[in-house]
Amino acid sequence: MIQQKRLRKSVSLTVTQSKKLHELSEFDGLDPVEHVNRAIDEYLVKQKRDFVAPKEKDIAARINERSPDVKVKGAMWIGGVVDKYAFSALVLKIPAKLAIENGHISKLSIWDPEVMESTGSFIGSCIVNYDRGWDIKPSKIAEPYFNRVISLLSQKEDIKPKTKEAV
Repeated sequence: MIQQKRLRKSVSLTVTQSKKLHELSEFDGLDPVEHVNRAIDEYLVKQKRDFVAPKEKDIAARINERSPDVKVKGAMWIGGVVDKYAFSALVLKIPAKLAIENGHISKLSIWDPEVMESTGSFIGSCIVNYDRGWDIKPSKIAEPYFNRVISLLSQKEDIKPKTKEAV
């Protein structure tokens, strides 16, 4: 016998959904939980499982802008593009405890500009958001993009503030 995995998450139904579920159960005599399980199974069968996240080395990324942070001496705001996503990061000169992995990146957002434009929600369009702590951790799908941005930002020549002589 295969043991089923139990999830600790609960699903909240609206009053209407709950009422219809009980009506359906009264009609066919099945337990309401059986209907929910069947609906979940049907949903999962319809999902596309053939999606393969791109490899980090195949993801194009570039830095578009750098500007010094006015509040933190030596820190730089860096913006750019990773594949179809945009990103913005606050990179510190000195590693910090509240940065990603106690490193130099204090803030990092990676978002889909099309979703942001259509919804008007910045957080709703983010696939990754770190602001001195994780708001949205990278999912398995977002992880290659996150790793590519981290790799790009870790290149020392890209995060150093440009001096007037270099400009």
